[in-house]
Amino acid sequence: MPPLIAGVTLAVRKWGEGIGGLIGGFPWVAGPISFFIALEHGALFAASTVTSALLGSIGTTLFALVYALVASRFSWLPTVLISYAAFFAVAFLSLGRTVSLPAAAGLNLLVLTLVLYFFPKSRSITETKKQPLYDIPLRMLVATFFVVLLTQAADYLGPTWSGILTPFPIMTSTLAVFTHAQRGADAASRILHGLLLASYGFVVFLIGVSWLVPQIPIGPAYSILMIVTMLVNFVTIRVVKN
Repeated sequence: MPPLIAGVTLAVRKWGEGIGGLIGGFPWVAGPISFFIALEHGALFAASTVTSALLGSIGTTLFALVYALVASRFSWLPTVLISYAAFFAVAFLSLGRTVSLPAAAGLNLLVLTLVLYFFPKSRSITETKKQPLYDIPLRMLVATFFVVLLTQAADYLGPTWSGILTPFPIMTSTLAVFTHAQRGADAASRILHGLLLASYGFVVFLIGVSWLVPQIPIGPAYSILMIVTMLVNFVTIRVVKN
């Protein structure tokens, strides 16, 4: 996890918030969480979390939308707290719902597409500033803490809550908060838009966990799914550019 958050941060600095956000939207966090859940609790347990994870991913999508809408009015702390409230509102609404995998995937894609269509456009390009030396280590520490916390919590939460919290916006909130604090609301909005574009690949990743992980060894299964996710995101970039 620490090298991943460092790499994504450097990608944002090199290629800008849009492309950096798209790279950050890969399942760098949810992937390891799902992988370690599969290692510790078995492939069938990991597969059983997917429907809940698809519903939880809707919460992550709304987190990004709310953050972009609120960021220009507040500093990063109230903004992220309000956005977390949107995620958990979806999480609690998802509890006790009997939803099939195709229905959850379809609802996820519908909400994602609508949010991207109405997502607020940033108004300006923020000048890049030199960041303090502690910036990347602090990001690494924050993101890793949340991954360890959620992975260990799976022992007590069961498959429903484990699934809902698998797409908890760890990478999303880490990138958004640090960008908001250092470069302003418009830069945070751009990075969140890039993260949302990568969510199509994340839906494919989750469906793959449900189908592939119980069929073959866990290591090769997750390796294949990460490659497929990269291909989907590559196609998304080409479509958006055209």
